[in-house]
Amino acid sequence: MARNRKRAKERRARRPSSAAVAGPRLATAPTERGDGAPNPLEHANPDVELADAQIALGRGEPLDQAEIELEQELLDEDLEEQREERAATAAAVAQPRAGLAARLVGFLQGSWRELQRVQWPDRRQVVQATGVVIGFVIVAGVFLGLADLVAQKIMTFILK
Repeated sequence: MARNRKRAKERRARRPSSAAVAGPRLATAPTERGDGAPNPLEHANPDVELADAQIALGRGEPLDQAEIELEQELLDEDLEEQREERAATAAAVAQPRAGLAARLVGFLQGSWRELQRVQWPDRRQVVQATGVVIGFVIVAGVFLGLADLVAQKIMTFILK
């Protein structure tokens, strides 16, 4: 997943900025059907959807053939990586049961690979999330304390 984000950043860096090529925004064509649903033929070709999305983002020109081929190549690479991962997983599952030490080593290696994929929060995000949790605990504590005080007063009034 991190590779995809890195590739997306690289593609954005190669493209001209949207402010430089931004043209007038086009209104969408009305549908031929009266029920508000889009015309199915308008969405039959993925290149049309891609071009419409670019126009909506302010990019007035469609991708040239080289960029389309680059996008397709990156998608093919991602697909191939996913196939290789599935094949490796299937091969690992198909292997006969190993000893306890080998299984433990395999588990630790898999855990390490998974930990490397995690997108860890930075210090600001941790501080913000911690502040939210502490704030919620304070609010909940005040609410429960008041509810307990009211319940105690009611019980004292009833028992007297």
